[in-house]
Amino acid sequence: MAEYEVLSRDEIYQIHQSTLEVLERVGIRVYSSSAASIFKEAGAYVDGKNGLVKMPSDLVEESVKKAPSEFTLYARNPKNNVKIEPGKVYFGPMIGRINIIDLDSGEKRKTTLEDMANLTRLASALEYYKLPHSGVMMPHIEGVPDEVAHAYAYLASVKNSDKVVKGTGRNKVAAQDCIRMASVLARCEMEELGKKPNIFTTCNTVAPLQLQEGQTEGLIEYAKHGLPVDVAAEIQAGATGPVTLAGSLVIQNAEVLSGITVAQLVNPGTPVFYGTASTIMDMRSGIIAKGAVEAGLFNVVTAQLARYYGVPSRGTAGDTESKTLDIQAGYEKAITLLMAALAGVNYIWYPGTIEYALTVSYESLVIDHEICGMIYRALKGIDVREDTLAAKIIDSVGPGGQFLGQKHTLEHLISEQYFPKLSDRRSREEWKKAGARELKDVAKDEVRRILREYQPTPLENDIEEDLKRVVNEIRERELGSK
Repeated sequence: MAEYEVLSRDEIYQIHQSTLEVLERVGIRVYSSSAASIFKEAGAYVDGKNGLVKMPSDLVEESVKKAPSEFTLYARNPKNNVKIEPGKVYFGPMIGRINIIDLDSGEKRKTTLEDMANLTRLASALEYYKLPHSGVMMPHIEGVPDEVAHAYAYLASVKNSDKVVKGTGRNKVAAQDCIRMASVLARCEMEELGKKPNIFTTCNTVAPLQLQEGQTEGLIEYAKHGLPVDVAAEIQAGATGPVTLAGSLVIQNAEVLSGITVAQLVNPGTPVFYGTASTIMDMRSGIIAKGAVEAGLFNVVTAQLARYYGVPSRGTAGDTESKTLDIQAGYEKAITLLMAALAGVNYIWYPGTIEYALTVSYESLVIDHEICGMIYRALKGIDVREDTLAAKIIDSVGPGGQFLGQKHTLEHLISEQYFPKLSDRRSREEWKKAGARELKDVAKDEVRRILREYQPTPLENDIEEDLKRVVNEIRERELGSK
């Protein structure tokens, strides 16, 4: 199936050339002294006074060429391993948000460690979510000291999911902690993790044209071990980037390529995603519009740019500016998710969120999963061959006949049709007789059913105890006797 594209090859090349000019003439402000030294040693111009780094074009282009076009992320349950490669699309819900909609009261409150564990287990149970965004990324979990939130979240994540678990890279120490815990999970030394990476992270750049200290140091730690890094920009067109989407794409490209360059200079061949969370600022409200159709366009071009550079892509879709699961939430989520998937974005996250990604919703997690299932059916396309053209059965049934009772129908039904679990396709009369329940209420029941019934593959006792020991050591280091 051909990918949806909005720019020509020539237009992508124009963005690339403009990006190289920006990196060489304007530069990137790099707040990490380690990263600045890495750039300087590689031949970039570094102004030590203000951290400005200007990169020769050949340094950027040669570095990006070293990043692989595909790699595998390993889960503790091998059936959940994920092969990142051209033409493959995977969805991952957003587990970690500071706010959550309470499943019982329907009111917004702060997210707790129990919520994070439940959300992780819910995502682990849902088949179309291959790369759940771990709560390890959360800067704050209610009831857990911020200094150790990443350690508690990692332990809760691996206990409640046997899929690939993400780690944080928000600073050097937290990155080292997550890599250490991942090595415990894999029963190997930290230096060996790169051979079968069971952890990856995100490094967010800061618009416009900045590499923040903590996350860049985290990126360096993951790259040292050959662990995958998702380098992602979050431009707000009209605010932290030009109001023209093409101009903001140049800013995004400069930031992402600078992060990829750091990773390759640290360890050539480090797997990376070319990532985006870019969209527009709504000029009427001053709020970032993650459900905007322009966010969809950023995803499409991100996929195109990633293919141009020969690396996998990561997009942001499935969010909404709506504060509840209403019609606005439905169309914003569906449009952005479908655009990203049709464009061939390899890893799409943010399903499960509302309120411009400030809040996560249990019900949204399962509703968005249904949207993802429909999208996979759309990506599958239509199978055209002798058997599916059905000439023989058409000839047999003839004018005025019916196909419901034919063996051909039974043989092809499952492969041809997607069967939603939540969507209601009954007649109005049947729907009313069954209680006239709205989708949000059906989703709430599905959440409760999954949390009641589903259990991931349990951690082996010795691994769980070793992980708890590491968590306690991190707590002692950060908080002492508190």
